[in-house]
Amino acid sequence: MILRYLIYLPVNVALVLLSYALSPLLAAWSMKHGPVLPGRWRWFSTLNADLDGYIPQKVAGFDPAAKGFKLWWQRTRWTWRNPCNGWQSEALGVEDIASVFTFKRDLPLAFGFYLKLWLGWNPIKRGGNYYPYMFQIGPKRA
Repeated sequence: MILRYLIYLPVNVALVLLSYALSPLLAAWSMKHGPVLPGRWRWFSTLNADLDGYIPQKVAGFDPAAKGFKLWWQRTRWTWRNPCNGWQSEALGVEDIASVFTFKRDLPLAFGFYLKLWLGWNPIKRGGNYYPYMFQIGPKRA
């Protein structure tokens, strides 16, 4: 499974970068057609929520009454929050979590920060049919 993970890694990174670039365009499309992306375009966002998913989740910094530019910006940021979650679930995900590995660690750093390190496959399905591929490395504030 480690070989499979490594083969998927460059494709995943490329699509996540593409997702960041496409997010403003997908948010613009949603302004006319609604917060649910069509077909495979949904792979660039989360499967368990539409582009207004911050409303039921009550995410700090997102205004449920936003309109116009502010709504477009929130939808862009929402896609940036979990880029390519649909891709990671449906295309790179696995049916049997016991056949793969999961490595999730939050390593403490100085000044109230920690390093989030998630590799492998997420042992929790999040809106898709499969256990999603994970690749997250980055500093976070505690």
